[in-house]
Amino acid sequence: MVIVPACGLPEVAMTSLAEMAAASGKPAYAEGVMPEAVAAAPAEIVAPNARAAAEVDFRGELLRQENVVDSLQVGEGLYCAIVDPNAGINLSNALILANGGPQTSSVSTIGRPTPSCDSRRDAVTVVTLKDGHPESSSFTIAVL
Repeated sequence: MVIVPACGLPEVAMTSLAEMAAASGKPAYAEGVMPEAVAAAPAEIVAPNARAAAEVDFRGELLRQENVVDSLQVGEGLYCAIVDPNAGINLSNALILANGGPQTSSVSTIGRPTPSCDSRRDAVTVVTLKDGHPESSSFTIAVL
């Protein structure tokens, strides 16, 4: 784990997606490639007006989704939600709404590539804060 400025937050411990995959023994998958299906796939979220949506717990586990294939916690209050590359969504010009859990006072999203999410174009970077400091918390996002 490396201490670097992540999403403008000074000295936030951040692990790259590749490092996380290596540590867990899972293969890292490239941008635009969907991971193989897992035994217990997350439930589908009903979001008829969203092109993608996700409910993620404080550990980064994807609980419910629509066109989101994975989510990971990469640091305290710092997450990556990977959008299905087959959905054809250009995240850099999409409106991304977020709502945090009870531990947060604000949630920010970034739809363009960031170092926190290995500069992937199919990743939404999510930052959950409490009183201006990173705080791990559950959240939901909707990509319109």
